[in-house]
Order: sequence, then C-alpha cells, then structure tokens
Amino acid sequence: MGNIKRLNVPNIQTALKRTIIIILTIFSLTVLVTSCNKTTPAGFWTDFHKDIILTKNSDQGPWGGHREIKWKSEAYNTFSDKELIEFADKNDWKLLDSISFSADTLTKKSFSKLKNDDYSLDILNDSILPKLKTNDNRIFIFKTTWLTVEPGNTRETFENGFAVLNADGTELKVYHLWGE
Repeated sequence: MGNIKRLNVPNIQTALKRTIIIILTIFSLTVLVTSCNKTTPAGFWTDFHKDIILTKNSDQGPWGGHREIKWKSEAYNTFSDKELIEFADKNDWKLLDSISFSADTLTKKSFSKLKNDDYSLDILNDSILPKLKTNDNRIFIFKTTWLTVEPGNTRETFENGFAVLNADGTELKVYHLWGE
C-alpha cells in the first residue's frame, strides 16, 4: 500500500504543473492580445481604417517614445473631421483645438485653446510640421492620457496627440509623442 501512495504523488505534481502552465499560458496570451493596441500609446489608431494604412512608425521605449501613422486613399473625403474626432474621443483623446492652415502661416496665436501653448506648439514646429508635404491641411490637437515631458523636466503637457488631415480628405497623419 505504501507503493501506491508514492505512485500518486508524481501524478499530483504533474497535474499541478500542467495547471500552472495552463494558467500562465492563458495569462500571457491575454496580456499579449490586450497590450497591442489600447495600452500602448496611440495603439488604438492601428484599428482606424486599417485597410488603407500606408505607413506605421513606432518607437516605444521605457522613458518615452512616439507613434506616427499615415493613411492614404484614392477616394476624396475618405476621412472626415467628424469620424476622426469621434474615433479619438472614443479612445480617450479629447479634442482641444483644430485649425485649417498652411505650414508657413502657423503661429502660437493660431491655437486658442492650448493650455501649454509654448510646449505643444514647439512639438508641432519641431516634430510634425517639417514632415508635412502639403500646405492645405487641418490639424487637430488632442489631450491624451499620456504625458510628454521636455528633456530636463522644464515643461510637460498632455496635449501631445496630433492629427493632420489634408483638404480633400485623402490623407491623414497621426502623431503622438509621450514620455521624455
């Protein structure tokens, strides 16, 4: 009878190991599946018109990063202000301001609702406007849930989500900078 008890101990240990492995596998898969879009900065944008995304650029590090996504369509008015704002709002990006502009006419006074005028405008001037190829655009500035801190910790802002829509609604670019 002593031999029978010994035979059951390895079976219990094996069953326990299998159970732990199954639980860890389920947990890992859940984390992997859910971390790809919503929990990464601006990751939800990859679900917006995903069939016509032209380019995606993302650099996510432990202290900060950025995401740039560009969409392009042959059809006029593929992208609309309303659809863009509703999608952003549904994902906790709150519209602060929008303006139609040409890259050469943008000034700090162009944006009426920016709380951190200087830093948000510096982000626009340094990181976004130089990449624009067309002059007739509408830019949307969003308050996000991710903080951007200027290196050296002198300025910070949550007003770090930007969308640029061209006049004919065929091109959309989203930019998000976060961290330091």
